[in-house]
Amino acid sequence: MTLMLRPTRRSLLTAAGLGTGAALLAACGGSGGSSGAGRGGLAVVTSAYPLGYLVSRVGGEHVTLTDLSSPGVDAHGLELSVKQVMAVQEADLVLQVPGFQASLDDAISSHGDENVLDVSSVVSLLPTDAADEHDHDEHAAEEGEDAHEGHDHGAFDPHFWHDPSLMADLADALAERLAELAPEQAETFTAAAEDLRTELEELDAELADSFGAVDGEKAFITSHAAYVYLAERYDLHQIGIAGIDPESEPSPQRLLALEDVVEEEGVTTIFFETSASPKVAQTLASNLGIETEELDNLATQLHEDADYPQVMRENCEKLLASWT
Repeated sequence: MTLMLRPTRRSLLTAAGLGTGAALLAACGGSGGSSGAGRGGLAVVTSAYPLGYLVSRVGGEHVTLTDLSSPGVDAHGLELSVKQVMAVQEADLVLQVPGFQASLDDAISSHGDENVLDVSSVVSLLPTDAADEHDHDEHAAEEGEDAHEGHDHGAFDPHFWHDPSLMADLADALAERLAELAPEQAETFTAAAEDLRTELEELDAELADSFGAVDGEKAFITSHAAYVYLAERYDLHQIGIAGIDPESEPSPQRLLALEDVVEEEGVTTIFFETSASPKVAQTLASNLGIETEELDNLATQLHEDADYPQVMRENCEKLLASWT
């Protein structure tokens, strides 16, 4: 039987070429709205909340930020309207995490990367199988491929922002790049990045103290294995489950393995995310008689009054609560 797949905007753009695609799809375009920082100066495009946070803090009123992601919507599956593709092409600067969002990678490859700050050139991204490598006990083999179903992250794990020290490194690089584009504001960008680094290092130390005060394995089960960088930084034990949506549910063998983990490591809570269905996490927790709780993966900003440091602290508090 041959399946007839519904074409996406990305596939249409690829098939028709950007020029023709623009004419065909202009009416379908998204908002590509500007937000966050100033309304003048350099035009900067991002596709995930942590990147936009850095641009707002470092660029301030001297940049106009366009964040392509939508609050509460899975950022991995980002699809771009023609208007948004044009915004990428015409921006003074685009922040890209290669392999994170295929539509953005395509938009960049179609016109060149002269206006791109490649995050992987600043931050050493972990391979997608880092979760297995970091999962240093006998359950690593059991997790296997199931732990990564649901998203195609490419060769590298994009969720570096769960490590504040890496955010500070990217802020420094961002300041340098903005200074190249607007030399008259170089000192302003540098000073802003220095202030931000101080704040992020204080956050890093605070989280290290909080996590460090807990004895034992510090294991947590999450529906989306997006917290490897957090686990690496603070010596936690992330255990990902498959199936963050109903179509990618974990196998029966996987569920049995997770039941063993819960019993052996005394896990009290299974974490899920707003951008994905909590069905699997809730069903598993119900069957095991334990709790569920939400973690924010920060790919999009869920609440305007909760910025990056606050969400990092809230995630920390929820994890700590699961170990008490």
